[in-house]
Amino acid sequence: MVNKKFFAGLIIAIAACSILVLIVATALAVKKNNPHLLRQFQRFSLIVDNQSDYDLVSVEIGVMHSDANGNAVKSGAKYWHPEVIQSGQETVIKPQLTVHREGGIYLKFTDSGGKEMNKTVCSYTESASGYSIVTIMNDQIKVEEKCR
Repeated sequence: MVNKKFFAGLIIAIAACSILVLIVATALAVKKNNPHLLRQFQRFSLIVDNQSDYDLVSVEIGVMHSDANGNAVKSGAKYWHPEVIQSGQETVIKPQLTVHREGGIYLKFTDSGGKEMNKTVCSYTESASGYSIVTIMNDQIKVEEKCR
């Protein structure tokens, strides 16, 4: 006869393994469907997808805040990306930015045609964390904000 304690232990072990398999499978499915899930809790990063016909020859990322009148002003925290972002290239930039109070993050770039553009890439942050995805095209700039 099979010992009842052994049988109960075996059932508990099988149930625990089944639960563990379900947890791992769920985590993998979530990560596959949202590869940037954990990125929103890390320090700020910017994914730049240059779909324009021009290279981005100068790229600045910085912090802005509101002055007493509610106007957006740039603060001292800036990062200059040292590499050209070529046409058709996607790159991840992880600037070292510090936010001392509520603010936002901007992107300023100059393309190889000489056109200079400014765009808010994170309209509100208290900690410069999370990420934004910027898609630059010839006639428009799209921003998807996931910053905190």
